[in-house]
Amino acid sequence: MKRLLGTLLLFCWAALANSANAKTDQEGLQFELTPYIWALGIDGKLTIDDSTAHFNRDFSDIVENLDFGGSALGVVSYNRFVVFAQYDYLSLSADGKARGNIVPDQIIVPPGTKVSGDYDAKIGTYAGGYRFDTFGKNWVDVMFGWRDLNQDIKLGALGQHASDSRNVGDWIVMLRPSFQISERWRFNPTFSYGVSGDSDTTYELQPQIQYQFSDNFAARFGYRSLNYRVSEGKRANGNFNELDGSISGLILGLGWTFPAKHEKAPPPPPPPPKPVAPAPKAAPPPVAAAPKDSDGDGVTDDKDLCPATPAHTRVDKNGCDCEVSLTTHFATNSAELNATDKELLDNAAQRLIQLHFIAGEADGYTDSTGPADYNHKLSLKRAQAVVDYLKSKGVDESRVKVIGNGEENPIASNDTKDGRFQNRRVVLHRTDCPAS
Repeated sequence: MKRLLGTLLLFCWAALANSANAKTDQEGLQFELTPYIWALGIDGKLTIDDSTAHFNRDFSDIVENLDFGGSALGVVSYNRFVVFAQYDYLSLSADGKARGNIVPDQIIVPPGTKVSGDYDAKIGTYAGGYRFDTFGKNWVDVMFGWRDLNQDIKLGALGQHASDSRNVGDWIVMLRPSFQISERWRFNPTFSYGVSGDSDTTYELQPQIQYQFSDNFAARFGYRSLNYRVSEGKRANGNFNELDGSISGLILGLGWTFPAKHEKAPPPPPPPPKPVAPAPKAAPPPVAAAPKDSDGDGVTDDKDLCPATPAHTRVDKNGCDCEVSLTTHFATNSAELNATDKELLDNAAQRLIQLHFIAGEADGYTDSTGPADYNHKLSLKRAQAVVDYLKSKGVDESRVKVIGNGEENPIASNDTKDGRFQNRRVVLHRTDCPAS
């Protein structure tokens, strides 16, 4: 267990080191509520008034005598600060093997005699701490808190029973990492360890897989093991009570998340005009008429690949706008495209595939929050995200150069929330037109 605690401290140090230049994407409050079903059993030793029973749940026992517990998990986070609360209720019935006497009549129970055991518990776990970004879309919550165990234990053999009720409280440290596996899958293990309190030893392991149905709902399933070693020692009547074992089994939950409030993006610009099919040409007159330039851009209709270009617009030899640009915006410390930006890029990708001769740049920018070196890297990631999305839609990535400008060239004040939002952008524009 000392080695396990050392690993915990090393992991905390790594999280602190990696978070030095990282920022969480979340802004404001976020709530998470997850009810769980816990299919569980008990494995270990219970001692009450000199009566000891050993319980060992193998796979066949779990299938034949499955017990269920219920859990409710709530997490509230504000920016990087996290508050955690979990309440469990469980009721177990199990058969074990005896070693010792069953009181009050001091009936001798030979070792190996079948003993029935009932175990009811209410467990409250409460903690608070800080969220550290590690790398990519991964993070770890490092917390300190309190776990309260209220238990009722009953052992019976040969018609006699021994029972005990007690309340056990422990200070705990807790780690809740979250690792991105794919777009919809995450691995969310939980580990907690008792550092002081009524228990001799207590720790919890909970590896868990999460599947995200949507931004608000996720299915969570995994395995949970809660381990206790609690002994009261000799009491006034000379009896000795002890719990040394684990409560473990499969868990299944459905999580409901209230997303953090995000800044509203400005209304998107209108999509580029779609090509208009030319009207059928009439039979040529005896004398050929001069080529027609319908949109007045200086390129005749028979060569114009972008008809209906606004007048006085600088165009290339194909009649296509040289000044056209597209701007996407991002959340704080994020390089992820939102749904509105993806819709704009879908339209742009269609046009770029049609107009295969167009080339340009994706210029990434940030607001002034954070170190300049970090902002430069973040602006590169944002520009690359735009190019990668266009590539996924069939556009050759060699046609668009990625530029990172960091916090340079702000278009609005960084002293206001709206101004910072305007500055967190990627501007996609043409560079293949000759200088005017």
